[in-house]
Amino acid sequence: MKRNLTFLLGLLCTVGFQVTAVQTSNAQGTTDNGFVMEIVSPPSIAQLLQNTFTECGWIEASFGGAITEELCGEVVWASPDSLGCTALTPGSLTDKIALIRRGDCDFSQKVFNAQKAGAKAVIVTNHYSNSLDQPCAAFFDATTYFGGMSGNTNADSVTIPAVFIQRQTGEEISGILDAGGTVEVCFGFPTMIFPTAAYHYATPVSQVDTLDHIGVVFINREPTTIYDVGLKAVVEEPDGNMVTLDRIVDSAESGVDNLIYFFPSYVPPAVPGKFKITYSNDVYSGGQRDSTVAYFEQTDYTFAHDNLMVQPGGASRDDLFANAGLFTQYGTLILSNESGGLAKYVTFGLSNAAELYTPNASQGENDLFVYLYDADVDDDGVWEFTPNSGTFDDLAAGLVGLTVYQIKGTEGADSLFSVPLASLNDPTLFSVDLKPNHPYYVSLSYDGVAAGKGIMPSYSVSPNTGQNYVNFPTIRLLIGTMSPGWNGVIHALRLQLDGFDPGNSTKTTVAKLDVNIEMLPNPAVDVLRVNLDFGKPTNTAVVSLMNGLGQVQLSEHLTNFESG
Repeated sequence: MKRNLTFLLGLLCTVGFQVTAVQTSNAQGTTDNGFVMEIVSPPSIAQLLQNTFTECGWIEASFGGAITEELCGEVVWASPDSLGCTALTPGSLTDKIALIRRGDCDFSQKVFNAQKAGAKAVIVTNHYSNSLDQPCAAFFDATTYFGGMSGNTNADSVTIPAVFIQRQTGEEISGILDAGGTVEVCFGFPTMIFPTAAYHYATPVSQVDTLDHIGVVFINREPTTIYDVGLKAVVEEPDGNMVTLDRIVDSAESGVDNLIYFFPSYVPPAVPGKFKITYSNDVYSGGQRDSTVAYFEQTDYTFAHDNLMVQPGGASRDDLFANAGLFTQYGTLILSNESGGLAKYVTFGLSNAAELYTPNASQGENDLFVYLYDADVDDDGVWEFTPNSGTFDDLAAGLVGLTVYQIKGTEGADSLFSVPLASLNDPTLFSVDLKPNHPYYVSLSYDGVAAGKGIMPSYSVSPNTGQNYVNFPTIRLLIGTMSPGWNGVIHALRLQLDGFDPGNSTKTTVAKLDVNIEMLPNPAVDVLRVNLDFGKPTNTAVVSLMNGLGQVQLSEHLTNFESG
């Protein structure tokens, strides 16, 4: 079956698919222009570090030189003071890459002192000065990741490149050095980037489908065009079986880094487990930069774009939330196969539920709305979500599932819970039929006006393991009209199909309602009178008036209510 990926139509061509360029012009400082940091030796700590605030990546400097070509060297401690805040031994770092600890003085002073001692580059490693820091993440304050090294003392005189690394990586390097070993590091440009594989990181076995967009970006680092480049994608299936996909690139221009080359279609076996795809080429094979990997999993019942692992803490921005009128919404794309399916639960988590919770709420202060949208409601093969500029307004007509989840304040900070998804056509039915070969968005929204706390939900997140998706827009977080990125993480928002057992997850049990509803006049313009008759007293009832997006305009919480 060929999925109708409308956003790809018109963009596919004979040689590849245009995506956002990876390299940018070099600005002052050691900023991200597409280079990676590779620990080449010893093999025990060999690894590739990307530019990321988390996941033990490298972080840039606003001062110093840029990486414009491959730079390799032996890493040595700055001597005699590993902090580098005072003059270092002249000539002690000649043609070396200096390793310096964070702390006691500004970053540019450290790098300038290493430069005067002969260093050709500097690696500043995180230390133990901030109790908030984690092995693979440094923080500026309690809510903000450390975003880069700023310059001050002698910043304008620094000409060599410098990067910041996290504590775990620094300890791996220092462990080798302190034991008398040698560490070699290279800064250079990869030849294989942006690997793509499945439509979701996790796909239920019942939804297994042909993968038509297994692809990778190959970058020719030679000064001239090269021809007949052999690309290879080796799929390792859960049982260890290997499947090789080949692709020949007729010609590759020098330095072009925004063409993705697709391989022949692949149909994975319909079995649960983790798949690994390794991409390589026959032009370069000198190191970790010349291959790349992608992963996907097949599950019993779960659709997910995160990697199914929850890391401590969530992701939120109260400042942006306040600027957006205290409203935010998040969505994740779901693509059904030719079998269709039955959606039963939505799974997510909150790391700050206790802060969000309002005791004795009466105006919907604790309400969090769970939606399922049909992204092609008129079945014309064109998704309602507009590329690049789309908002959830585009999906309003396709709302097919809705659940109001009430925040309890007792949700575990790093625990996921599952809530049943009610059909919008029949609120007593806790399931939604998925059409065959169809796009959907599962979504969460929260309006914090009633609560008035200015606190944005901090949804649980998973580490971003570099999973890329070609079918834009796969995931979307909107704060007002902004779509901010979350460096290093993906929000954990999953759709569960029939058969899923929520286990110890939080459940919402709703008895079938037997209620007579009268609305006068219908349609209404200024005044709407609603008469509800439950036939018997009810402890609690919530009546909400929503707009076409499912956003609550008015909410009444009724207690000991029978009719009226």
